[in-house]
Amino acid sequence: MNILYIDPVFGISGDMMISALIDAGLPFEELHKLLKNIPLPLPSIVPMKKRQGIIEGTYLKIEDSDTHLSISKMEEIIKGLKVKERIKKDAKGMLDIILKAESKIHGIKRNELHLHELSHIDTLIDLLCVAKGMDYFKIEKVYSGPIPLGRGTIKTSHGIIPNPPPATLEILSGYNVVFFEDALELTTPTGAAIVRYYVKDKNKRPVMKIEKTGYGLGTYKTDKPDTLRIFIGKDKEPQYDEELWVLEADMDDMEMEYIGAVAERIRNEGALDVLYFPVYMKKGRIGMRLSITVAEEKVQHLLDTLFAETTTFGIRMRKELRNILRREEGVVKTSYGSVRIKNGYDRQGKLIKTHIEFEDVKRIAEAKKIPYRVLLESIKSEPLEIEPYVF
Repeated sequence: MNILYIDPVFGISGDMMISALIDAGLPFEELHKLLKNIPLPLPSIVPMKKRQGIIEGTYLKIEDSDTHLSISKMEEIIKGLKVKERIKKDAKGMLDIILKAESKIHGIKRNELHLHELSHIDTLIDLLCVAKGMDYFKIEKVYSGPIPLGRGTIKTSHGIIPNPPPATLEILSGYNVVFFEDALELTTPTGAAIVRYYVKDKNKRPVMKIEKTGYGLGTYKTDKPDTLRIFIGKDKEPQYDEELWVLEADMDDMEMEYIGAVAERIRNEGALDVLYFPVYMKKGRIGMRLSITVAEEKVQHLLDTLFAETTTFGIRMRKELRNILRREEGVVKTSYGSVRIKNGYDRQGKLIKTHIEFEDVKRIAEAKKIPYRVLLESIKSEPLEIEPYVF
């Protein structure tokens, strides 16, 4: 598995991340070809080799520009680019993170937002170029060290605001940060969005074989090097997509008719999976084991729910690793009507399984008085080409 580790020595911004990717071997020509697709006049962008103390790295010199874009224009440009879907998806995903944070801190709806500094064309350039770099190196997983933040205040188009900016703090909620005494904006909202979008495991330090290293340089002059460092290489651990928690409780004194109801309530409260099955307990009594798979951020809530809803006095907890197929969900038209399906792809992008939504089969079968199994097999025999669908 190709992995990338972000070492934000003195913070992270979009241009420093691009510089680090170029320094690690991303040809600038690849970025130039990408940016030529943007139907707007672009500022001059020149990667330069520079030194900060004993460290040599790449600095991205971007010409000043007065081009500002609305949110809808940014989204329109990203959607219309003739590039790989992954690049568009990643750029749009990072933009969505910024917009969600700005919407929350300003207390207004997304469609009412008006970005100031972040409306600059530099933001669009940053998002697209970072997404291109991740695709170029075929990065499958990204990790990061603690994110540096400054102190004091900074001057923006909104006026004087606390440092770090509220949007940056909102985006990095739940991530490990470290505060420096420097009254500088060490991490920008765009830099924070890069971390939040790509870094799914917030605490792990990977065991990896390093193949490439890149240094992206900034312009701050302090006693610390203004640099962002990245490492690209291979993961030496077994491949997995996410870490989850399994919560389990055994009970032999709970009314059986309530087990199913509790399982359904726990599922609705955010559990990824809920199982219950008979087990032999003390003195040969038959009990029920309730086993719940849950993401880390939901663990405490579901622990509280389990204690409140069941008779158990104790809950076992353990971490487990999970591999998941890349999924594509959509709707297909069949001779019986439209049904939702889910396709699963392996790491090489090969379609290896298709699941047809049971509720749609059930709905059609009941309306047309057809046995479920007969209808399912008939739908499977038809070509199932996904059309765009919003769930």
